Amino acid sequence: MMRSAVAALLAAGTVLAADPPASDSSPQAEQYFSVTEARDRVYGPGLIWRDTVCQVDSVLRTELYDETGLLEADSLVRLSYGADSAGTPLGAYRVASEVGKYLPFEFLVALDGGGKVLDVVVLNYRESRGGEVRRERFLQQYHGKLASSPVRLNRDILGIAGATLSAWAVNRGVKKTLWWCDRIRSSGVKP
Repeated sequence: MMRSAVAALLAAGTVLAADPPASDSSPQAEQYFSVTEARDRVYGPGLIWRDTVCQVDSVLRTELYDETGLLEADSLVRLSYGADSAGTPLGAYRVASEVGKYLPFEFLVALDGGGKVLDVVVLNYRESRGGEVRRERFLQQYHGKLASSPVRLNRDILGIAGATLSAWAVNRGVKKTLWWCDRIRSSGVKP
């Protein structure tokens, strides 16, 4: 029954996307990449992207919490799926927005066609401290992680001194992206 409810929500929410908007950037935000720049950095230019939008209801919130211990504040979750000109699926990404110490920052979580993390790219950062989470040395620890992989900070992922809350935020965003991608794929809806 749950899969059909998710499938119905997703089927109604599949749309073509040129460039999904990242969250609103405040003037003090340090902007590193646009969504398009980050996406093309990971996948290369010239792919066809299609968004799948899932409306987050109380049942899905409860499932996410029961399975991961994480809360979803957003009422809509958007995953973008890419394919080449022949229609071969190549991967998916989500722009995650998580709160560091006080303010949210955005990062792109890129997955391959099998649901493994290809890359994490910080799009912007607003805090005066903790920006070290954008370093490749930290972010590359997520490469190859699946929804079934343990993604625990200070166990599977080494944190960063002075950026603890921001590292927790990246960890939450990656885990949620993996969960949502797995949930959408298991619902049987084709992006």
